[in-house]
Amino acid sequence: MSLIAINRSRQIPLFQGMWLAMWLVLFMVIVILAAVPISVWAQALLGVTGVMLVVSLRPFSEVAPLRFIMLATAITMVLRYWIWRVTETLPGWDSPVSMTAAILLLATETYTIFIFFLTCFMTADPVTRPAPPTVATRDLPTVDVLVPSYNEPASMLAVTLAAAKNMHYPKDKLRVVLCDDGGTDERINSDDPVKAEQSAARRVELKKLCADLGCIYSTRARNEHAKAGNMTAALDRLDGDLVAVFDADHVPTRDFLARTAGYFVERDDLFLVQTPHFFLNPDPINRNIGLVDHCPPENEMFYGHVHRGLDRWDGTFFCGSAALIRREALDSVGGFSGETITEDAETALDIHATGWKSLYVNRAMIAGLQPESFVSFIEQRGRWAAGMMQMLLLKNPLMRKGLGVTQRLCYINSMSFWFFPVIRMIFMLAPLLYLFFGLEIFVATYTEVIAYMVTYVVTAFVVQNALFNKTRWPLMSELYETAQSPYLVRAIGKTFLKPRGAKFNVTAKDETLDQEFVSPIAGPLLWLFALLGAGVLMAGIRYVMFPGDREVLQLVGGWAVFNFVLVGAALQVIHEKQQRRGAPRVTVDEPADVALAGHPERLLRAQVSDASISGVRLIVPVSNEILPGQVVEGAPIAFRPLLEDAPSLSHPIKGTVCWSRRNGNAIEIGVEMSEDQPWIVAETVGHMIYGKSARWDAIRQGYFKEMGLISGMAYMLKLSARGMVLTAKALAAEPARRRRVAEGEAKPGIAADAPVHVSAFDGYVDPVQRGGAGTPASVTSLPTAARKPSGDDDTFVLPPEPMRAGGDR
Repeated sequence: MSLIAINRSRQIPLFQGMWLAMWLVLFMVIVILAAVPISVWAQALLGVTGVMLVVSLRPFSEVAPLRFIMLATAITMVLRYWIWRVTETLPGWDSPVSMTAAILLLATETYTIFIFFLTCFMTADPVTRPAPPTVATRDLPTVDVLVPSYNEPASMLAVTLAAAKNMHYPKDKLRVVLCDDGGTDERINSDDPVKAEQSAARRVELKKLCADLGCIYSTRARNEHAKAGNMTAALDRLDGDLVAVFDADHVPTRDFLARTAGYFVERDDLFLVQTPHFFLNPDPINRNIGLVDHCPPENEMFYGHVHRGLDRWDGTFFCGSAALIRREALDSVGGFSGETITEDAETALDIHATGWKSLYVNRAMIAGLQPESFVSFIEQRGRWAAGMMQMLLLKNPLMRKGLGVTQRLCYINSMSFWFFPVIRMIFMLAPLLYLFFGLEIFVATYTEVIAYMVTYVVTAFVVQNALFNKTRWPLMSELYETAQSPYLVRAIGKTFLKPRGAKFNVTAKDETLDQEFVSPIAGPLLWLFALLGAGVLMAGIRYVMFPGDREVLQLVGGWAVFNFVLVGAALQVIHEKQQRRGAPRVTVDEPADVALAGHPERLLRAQVSDASISGVRLIVPVSNEILPGQVVEGAPIAFRPLLEDAPSLSHPIKGTVCWSRRNGNAIEIGVEMSEDQPWIVAETVGHMIYGKSARWDAIRQGYFKEMGLISGMAYMLKLSARGMVLTAKALAAEPARRRRVAEGEAKPGIAADAPVHVSAFDGYVDPVQRGGAGTPASVTSLPTAARKPSGDDDTFVLPPEPMRAGGDR
């Protein structure tokens, strides 16, 4: 990239400059209007009028001009509340303890208002990107695909690698590299003999896996700088123009490069194309609480709306996977950044500061796995929170040279979000200061509360529902934050005390839950529930005993009840639900040939109705060739999915009959895939389940069902009542379950349209569609350092020449 291009990219584009100027002028007008001194009754009238205007504009929030009017009105309402809080509601220094508590609460509210303003600004006009231009095959950049791994099983890696290798792209321009941090020299030479043996066996197994699938195996001497160091070590021996990154459990669809690579040819100032993370299984909070199936997943608000808003201001950042990055930009900052444990966002921040641009494509083209247990979920979120706090402390975007004004705001918004555990805990505990100790943290009359506070709260909820109505139901953010806050607040505190002390922990992705049980980390949430319950009880006692305080108690007691309801709904997260299936099932519809035991020569036509990486459900029509009695549980079975759009990826799969049943004019057969079969079968499984992004797009569109404020609040009350009852039952049953575990009678719980590539690439022919193997990436195109070293050094192993896919496992 030329110096001229970099200098030009640092200027604020005219469109963004006009937007920024409009927001600044609007904000100044709002400040003036909000600060005008009028009577309380006039303020009440103004507040009610503002609420009515926001509510009336809520159905038209998809229309940009009306959305801006709604946001301007809402900001006015919020700002007038904040001015009133600062100037009229503090108790004074007659009681230093009360005043200190009041200032802490005011500071917390100020933070939430700041985030509200930033959110309105960032998401007011989200971007929807058009498809990239068509590019001649000869002009396409070369791509190195990195799949970092630490402890994931080979069966999971096989599917991800096979899917990455078979993406629509010229084979001489595509290389897939497994970056194995579980088989490093350091681990193989460990003083722990068990670790050393397991690591050595892992290296041997994964080297063979890569050889069979036509991929490159890469490891390194030492486990330094976690995931960032792992990928940078592989990059040192690669020379592709672009770098794609997929986590070990993030299986790409075949059209990933077809929908992303063209942007880099069109724009020479572009360093990143980020796409959404889509998950096949619900997260533990969703599953344990029992949210309805059509409730949008927690990550959908970020990937379905917020990131599109960040894209408006060139604030799209690397999310660690499902992304394509320009190698030149990576090299300009020394590879993947590793000063913090969130190497993804840190890398984007460093590259953005040098003048490069980014964009976001809102189409899910990978499918991954959420953590199965609440413990793993909290560990993952704790790492994210600590990493973002590290970035805020060590690489504060407000102080970073090279970033534009809007980019600084985007990064501050993303980092500041992770203060929520501290903020949520303050909001939950603040009313208890009055209920238990009589501390005066808020001074206001009943009329003032209605004029300012009630109108502010209603406005904030309506705007949140308007902006995110299709990706986040009412009070779901509060529910998720409440469930996490008692645990994450410690991680944030430790990071502030020792910013460089946070450690990278790999999230477990292959857990199964053999039975229902109470989470081993249930304590903090249970204590919080008990404390808030005592607060509600104390509110009732004070209401009876102190009639003169009833106006205050209506406010503070209502606040305490609201918190109690939220914690009651969140309480079910500690009740882990049984999840025996090691891999989630996906609905598919693929024809297949089936051979039963005893009749291997007779092929039956069937339909694969659902599948996972470990099993399928077959639907076989009843005919003269098959009768229910011929399908025997435990008998061997073989089937071959007929992949009409990729016939060369269709390989026979061996399995065992787990169950069968008659269903109308067909027999359903549950099949568990055998482990002792060639790795090449991963190509078939990968395409059958993960090959088409249209499948994930349809599922995401099904999430976009709105829920109004009143319905959302009623749903939360239902969740809370149910949560308290079911959690009480789980706690009552837990001692007996633990006794059975101790006696060995039970398991402990946790056990480990026209194809897009046709329009994207001019002159490209899909080799798997025509039945050929294609031309592999040329070994001679690698730099000298990338060639397999002589001697015993096997840390970077090229696939056989030519690349082939085959061989027994």
